[in-house]
Amino acid sequence: MADDSEVAAHYDDLADDWSEYAQVPWREQVLWPAVAELLPDLDGARVLDAGCGDGYYSAWLADRGADVLGVDLSAEMVHTAAERYGDRADFRRGNVADGLDFVDANEFDLVLCQHVASHLPTLDPLATEFARVLGPDGTAVLSTHHPFHEYLVVRDEEYPDTVAIDDLDTRPAVRADSRPPTYDDTERYDLYWGGTVPGARSDDGEGAAETPTTFYRRPLDALTGPLFEAGFALRDLREPDLSERLDDDLLDEESDLAHRPPRSLCLRAELVA
Repeated sequence: MADDSEVAAHYDDLADDWSEYAQVPWREQVLWPAVAELLPDLDGARVLDAGCGDGYYSAWLADRGADVLGVDLSAEMVHTAAERYGDRADFRRGNVADGLDFVDANEFDLVLCQHVASHLPTLDPLATEFARVLGPDGTAVLSTHHPFHEYLVVRDEEYPDTVAIDDLDTRPAVRADSRPPTYDDTERYDLYWGGTVPGARSDDGEGAAETPTTFYRRPLDALTGPLFEAGFALRDLREPDLSERLDDDLLDEESDLAHRPPRSLCLRAELVA
């Protein structure tokens, strides 16, 4: 299991540049609009932005009338968020999966959680904490890696070429815990953004010493089941389609991306128990 400190260190390194990644075509044209469509009325709402990163979306929420607390595991992300957007939202370092002891029960109307679940080996603590901090009829809006997308990445041990939509000239190498994978399992896999896994040889003949980004892929029922157990009911679900949302000139019809499952899954759940 990946250590929390490893995940935090990975995002510490990205803190200065994270807002640039938030504005790449994939996020700006595809993922964020799908998430935003699921959000309830924000005017006067108390919002927990769980995994707030550098605060870019916390500020977006605040600009639409929400009272926002952004929480992130990365100290550098929280520091950057406070510097950039501290006049619009509050920011604290914390691990929502471990419980936020500085947050009272029933404190929020909405929890927004973007692409945090895929870093966690189990989602039960996350769902339980969401249920605790939300008031009656509270809403959770989540985005995470699509189970079908992740299954193909792990099965093929290959990540698709996303340069056209990410503006990142990289194609990470993949190392999974099991070969071949079984869709029903939850399992760890690592992405090596430099393109070489440890023990392999790079083009210059040197072995890789890169620290990977660790994810956990899981089937759809393992993604939604913990929410149901915590008292949530699923109200809406989106699979943001590149072909429907992305600028036409960015995606070639022959591109592998045009024929793959959606990269992310977005859902809205409401607390009913």
